[in-house]
Amino acid sequence: MCISGVLISITHADEPEENITNNTSNLSAEWVVDFTASPFEGYPPLCVQFTVSGPNGEYVWDFGDGTTSYVMNPVHCYKQKGSYWVKLKYSYGTIAGEVSKPDCVKVGDPDMYVDYFAEPSSGPAPLTTQFSIIGNPTNIIWHFGDGSDDSTDLSPRHQFREPGNYSPTLTYCIAGSCNKISKFNYIEVAPGNKVDFLAERQNGTAPICTRFIVYGEADSFQWDFGDGSVSYEKSPVHCYPEPGLYTVSMTYTIDGAPYTITKNRYLKYVPAGTPDFTATPVEGIAPLCVAYSVINPTQSWEFNFGDNSTATSAQATHCYGTSGNYFPSLTYCSNNLCDTVEGKEPILVHQPRILIAQGSALNEYKFSTDAPEGLKYSWDFGDGTRAEGPAPSHRFDMEGTYRVSLVVTGTCGCNAIAVKELKMKPKGKLDFTATPLAGCAPHCVQFNEKSPEIPLSRVWDFGDGETSSEKNPFHCFRFPGPYTVSLTDTFPNGTQQEVKENYITAHAVPKPSFTMFPPHGDAPLTVKFTDTTVDYAEKRYWSFGDGTSDSGKIVEHRFDEPGNYNVTLTIWGAGDCFGSKSQTVHVLKKVDSPYDFSGLPRRGLAPLCTSYKVTGQIQQSELDFGDGQKTNERNPFHCYETAGIYSPALQACDSVSGCEDIRKPAYIVAVSPYYLNITLLHGWNLVSVPVTLEPGFDTMDILSGVDTAGHSIFTWNSTSAAWMRSARSDPISPLSAFFIYSSDMVQVPIRISGEGPEYNLTRDLDEGWNLVSFADIMMVSADEAFRSIEEFWSYVIGYDAEKQRFSAPITNGVESRDVSLDPRQGYWIFMNSSAQMVGKQL
Repeated sequence: MCISGVLISITHADEPEENITNNTSNLSAEWVVDFTASPFEGYPPLCVQFTVSGPNGEYVWDFGDGTTSYVMNPVHCYKQKGSYWVKLKYSYGTIAGEVSKPDCVKVGDPDMYVDYFAEPSSGPAPLTTQFSIIGNPTNIIWHFGDGSDDSTDLSPRHQFREPGNYSPTLTYCIAGSCNKISKFNYIEVAPGNKVDFLAERQNGTAPICTRFIVYGEADSFQWDFGDGSVSYEKSPVHCYPEPGLYTVSMTYTIDGAPYTITKNRYLKYVPAGTPDFTATPVEGIAPLCVAYSVINPTQSWEFNFGDNSTATSAQATHCYGTSGNYFPSLTYCSNNLCDTVEGKEPILVHQPRILIAQGSALNEYKFSTDAPEGLKYSWDFGDGTRAEGPAPSHRFDMEGTYRVSLVVTGTCGCNAIAVKELKMKPKGKLDFTATPLAGCAPHCVQFNEKSPEIPLSRVWDFGDGETSSEKNPFHCFRFPGPYTVSLTDTFPNGTQQEVKENYITAHAVPKPSFTMFPPHGDAPLTVKFTDTTVDYAEKRYWSFGDGTSDSGKIVEHRFDEPGNYNVTLTIWGAGDCFGSKSQTVHVLKKVDSPYDFSGLPRRGLAPLCTSYKVTGQIQQSELDFGDGQKTNERNPFHCYETAGIYSPALQACDSVSGCEDIRKPAYIVAVSPYYLNITLLHGWNLVSVPVTLEPGFDTMDILSGVDTAGHSIFTWNSTSAAWMRSARSDPISPLSAFFIYSSDMVQVPIRISGEGPEYNLTRDLDEGWNLVSFADIMMVSADEAFRSIEEFWSYVIGYDAEKQRFSAPITNGVESRDVSLDPRQGYWIFMNSSAQMVGKQL
């Protein structure tokens, strides 16, 4: 198991997050140098994300299969079965060590893989479904989760008679090892012709009569009204002379089979003049005295003040000394009927605050509080001195951290306590830091003040005409250039200023331009590209949209296959800043092309076996499957053993037309089993799907079985800058992402489309923040994931569902080439301007 680590004590700036709100504070923490592996077991090829918890340092990985890595958080794929010993060597300053974990990653035998599915998995009652097994297990036992008998059939058919969600379990043995597969709420049975009943008057004052109405059809009825009376009518009328809580049962028969519906404590009839109570006041600062009074008292009653305190008098005064929201109630009894009346609104109690103002001398402070006036106030300044009264002054003579406390004594029997820490230290020199000092315009910088004491006021001057009064501002320099930054703090005894000349440098981002000729034509088409960019001196990169690239100033490129190719030129300037420009080359298919080939299936779970068919009057041909293997057969059958995106090509020749090459980019998509599930952890998850889904299984309805604890599924409308709730019929696209809450860790299976889209996936992104993902079947760098919009975005932020907070931002540039992103996750991306995002045909 992966459960070891080494402890290092450092100072760290932590950013706790709740939902999507960031709140930064400086904390002193202890780091544990450790790592996790996810997933840590499965079947080959098993791609594992290794994640380090600890400071940024130097790391060397030994994955246990003869391979190593120097990346801090690498992704490594195991291709052979076995149990792997993973080792991590690290160094941080003068500290070095090693974390070693035997049997950290376990790769199972693919021959041991077993799963099952059911068709259909949802419908109205009674629902008959067919179960099928993937793999070759023995000694099978099915438990359908509805109380019926187990089955040992290999592919049983089973009928679920009653509405509800069922979790079937398959117990199996294979090669001497036994296991279970249970799928939570996998079968969804909706109501059919349901029989139910309703009382017209479920609440009221006794004596009272009510009619019972039956919904649905049945052969006979028998009622038990809960007071010793019965009836055999379909919709009887029954009178209750006494108050009470009554349980009603109805037994009905259909085709001789009896069914009973029981509604416990269904009818609630109270005596005339139901008791109630008042509470005054309902909000205030502790110690808060609240007066309670009973209205319409009955035989007996008891107040519950919401803080585990009670009282039985008709008028009571209760003291709340601790902040919180309290929900009072009154329990009363009359004629053997006991009931509880909840308060109309909660009692809101706020903790008193200690307010501090600068005194007339250094390290002297004036103390006060917002607690109620006219009470007793006792102060303890944490240095052995005390004071009484609402507003004392105190001077601290020594450096240190003092715990100042205030006890406020209430008039109705309780005290409220407020505590605040105050740090005192000798006055030093004003200073500040910033990171990063250089970057590409617009360049965003985090500034941090280092002040000798708490200033009365502060002013930052960033040198670009903008200022700030925040303690640690985050500021963006929109235009290129060097900037002089100054910080001026005003203290009770004077003013200090710190000026740093040419402290921040914002480098210019190149603006590429190029020409191409011809822009369109029949395949194969050769296009000449000329770089016409001015004012740059670093390097260039051509991406032709077909998986090839170049770096020359004037290049010629041949497009062999028909299609629309997004050609992008990226130019790098000073500070490794870069800009990109894209144009589309339209390559048409020759109308008289006599050759072609096709394959089915094109998409599915790896290993994926595809049957190919070559058409046309061909004398000689060679089919390259795209995975390093070739054949001269006309109609071959080929299996893609590992997950990947493959581009097969056909070279066909005859004596009339000669030879022609036909290549089909991203034609075959073989997906790992781990990419055919949406994995949700407990809490909020920001997720997406990595591939195009099968029609009929490509909407939010596939998430209907997730227990969201009443939360909606949210996505972000960047055009209106507002959150949107998703409906079950809303489509799911590989380029979109959404927030979903899960009460437990679950996996939602997805179905990949057998054909996939005809053209590349596209999505229009607006200027500002957008919620997106990308289409792929493996983790790739941020630079590769958003290459189609690489000149338009500045930052990408992911969400850590395990820690329930956002990850550190990824900046477009050198950093984006080293950080890997998961296509199953969603990301916030900041767009400098609107653009169209292009994804793969997945």
